[in-house]
Amino acid sequence: MLVDLASAVPAPLTAALVPHAPLLAVLRRFLQISAWQSSWYDAWLAVAVWWALCLLSEPVLRYLLPLLLAVVFSVPPRPRPPPATEKTLQDILADLVVINSLLPNLPPVPPPSTLLRVAAVAYVPYLLLTYFVPLRILLALLGTAVLIARAPFTALIISTLSRSAYLRHAFRFFVFVLTGIPLPQTVLSYHPTLATPIPVPALRFLFTVYENQRWWMGLDWTAALLPGERPSWCSPPPSYAPVSPPNAFALPSATTVFLPDGNGRRVKRTAIWRWEEPDWRVVVRRETGALSRVERPIPEETTDDPANESTGTRLLKAAGKMRESSATITTASLSGIEDVHEDYPEEDHIATDADGWVYGDNKWEGPSNKGGMSKYTRYRRWTRVAIVIETVEVVDDGPVGIERPDPLHPPPEPATTSEATVPLPGEEVHAVGTMAGSPIEDNPLRQRLRRALSKAPE
Repeated sequence: MLVDLASAVPAPLTAALVPHAPLLAVLRRFLQISAWQSSWYDAWLAVAVWWALCLLSEPVLRYLLPLLLAVVFSVPPRPRPPPATEKTLQDILADLVVINSLLPNLPPVPPPSTLLRVAAVAYVPYLLLTYFVPLRILLALLGTAVLIARAPFTALIISTLSRSAYLRHAFRFFVFVLTGIPLPQTVLSYHPTLATPIPVPALRFLFTVYENQRWWMGLDWTAALLPGERPSWCSPPPSYAPVSPPNAFALPSATTVFLPDGNGRRVKRTAIWRWEEPDWRVVVRRETGALSRVERPIPEETTDDPANESTGTRLLKAAGKMRESSATITTASLSGIEDVHEDYPEEDHIATDADGWVYGDNKWEGPSNKGGMSKYTRYRRWTRVAIVIETVEVVDDGPVGIERPDPLHPPPEPATTSEATVPLPGEEVHAVGTMAGSPIEDNPLRQRLRRALSKAPE
């Protein structure tokens, strides 16, 4: 339904995509033709159009440029587009999915020294080639090679030629002369293999939860904060929205979307979330700038009621906690620290203490990695990496849209302490996840603080 799609897609994203729906449809059509997933007549017609542009661009621009400008500026502006319907949003989502699947995977950019070597080696042959062959013919040939690179017959020709040991050796020698980097030896297997579907690459998201505390006389550092400031557990700035603590933080539930494939059937895409790391980690930044993620125990609420204790007992316990916390900060063990090998999207570059705390004044300003006088607030960041795995399946025709789970039989929530794989070094975090926890309506620590402050000393 339109209501489900409008509520599932953020409003800014919808407002940005709906006006560009015709452009997305054209881009999808072009990528389908260049990938030879449309009719072969369209693909060969695209090659012919490219040759016409390369061969006729000079006379057309020389004799017909004023006429072309007059035609372009005489085109009336587009009328006001009609209101977006459910089919419009479904077509936009289907176009984006197809565009993402048809975009070619570009190889990594070689280092500058290799690029300079390639330019120096190819400069003289390039001058000789352009001297004998017109440049427009070279551009037409280059465009043709790009347009037919993903054709089925091109893959068949490359597979057939690669069986020759002489051609493989000549290709490796050519690449070595051009780049100076020898290619590894390849071993061909002539045993048939079963065709397996290509899995959709998983996306990695870094979830961040802020833990906030305030120092109170006689209570030491607690999660009891003032009513008008940030909650004890919140999302990253600038929203500071209330979220669940790490031990109750749940990943989004599995979602299923049915999209039309253009051939009378549907594409079923199911997204499943799971944790990639087994535990939450605290972000620690040293004064030298080294960034680490430290495993620390998640704080749990105590069952002691301060309202049943005397003022002297509370002061003695607070003094003991202050001595323990200072000793922990000065002699904290660095065991369990995992150096960050990936590009971590940092919100700031403020140094923290050994437990990841950043101390501030009464207004959460003046951040420092050391507590003391005039430091009444502190916060630290708990992070954990999750991945979303998407499965794609072609099913029969039927209704399209978002499939809602049955309220009578809700799917089980993913476990937050399940076994997970260790993140691969050098793997990039594509995005920072937004908070998806339920807000904390009333913190029990606030109730305890109110009871402790309202109780008159006997």
